[in-house]
Amino acid sequence: MLIVLLLFSFSVQLTSQKNDQSSEDYKLIIFSEFCYDQFFGDSELNNECISDTISRTISILMVAFAIMNQLPQILKIFKSQSTQGISFNSYYTELYLFSFITAYNIYKQTKFILYGENIIVGLEYCVVLSLFLFYDKDLSFHQWLFKAVFFITINTPLYLGLGPQWIFDMTIYINMSLLFMARFLQIRLNCRNRNTGQLSLLTQLQNYAGSVARLFTLFNDNADFSYMVYVLEDNIMGTILLIQIFNTWRAERKRKRNNHDNITELTGKGIKYDQI
Repeated sequence: MLIVLLLFSFSVQLTSQKNDQSSEDYKLIIFSEFCYDQFFGDSELNNECISDTISRTISILMVAFAIMNQLPQILKIFKSQSTQGISFNSYYTELYLFSFITAYNIYKQTKFILYGENIIVGLEYCVVLSLFLFYDKDLSFHQWLFKAVFFITINTPLYLGLGPQWIFDMTIYINMSLLFMARFLQIRLNCRNRNTGQLSLLTQLQNYAGSVARLFTLFNDNADFSYMVYVLEDNIMGTILLIQIFNTWRAERKRKRNNHDNITELTGKGIKYDQI
């Protein structure tokens, strides 16, 4: 079933690349023809070219390094052999988000580099969700299989052009709801457990840095306002998760320090008693 999910995500990537109808030619990947002449020619360099080049560079780097996004989380699960503190429903809900945001950008004919990282990270989410089969005893294979089939059934029509028009118009608002729901489920689990379990700090930092960088590129490219609000929401929810992780670390360090002080105090008393 993991193979099915991976093939589905790969087909989404191919579809999005075919629908990327940006006709502007670039030199050395990051320079438009106009900006290339300004950077390397005798023309005076203007701020617009600098901003556009930086924006495109950030977008390309985000797509290229998206493969690193969930790698720390995957390695942490493998190392601990546990998914404790990680919400399956949060990851599953956010997988819909990546799929819908890709469908939305294909529909809007957005440049591929402005959303390509969603496809790659979606693949990694498939891997994380598959790990729950091995390390989450509360999740049965039949439950996981049902969710996988349901996901494919819901999303396939979007990429075959069979979905109703209003869905594409409402996709960004659906994604806002999915983002809030996915992050809320993880935040609520963290509050309930009073710790963040096996949630990877490095992965959350990458998510946060990526959302901040993406917000810059969207403002620079005059992207759809609703998409900007969606990315801003991602920034806010990501900030809350980071605060929870840091609070967990601080509480854990305080607990270890108190235990160390207690052991030292008991040892000191023991030595004093022996001397008497």
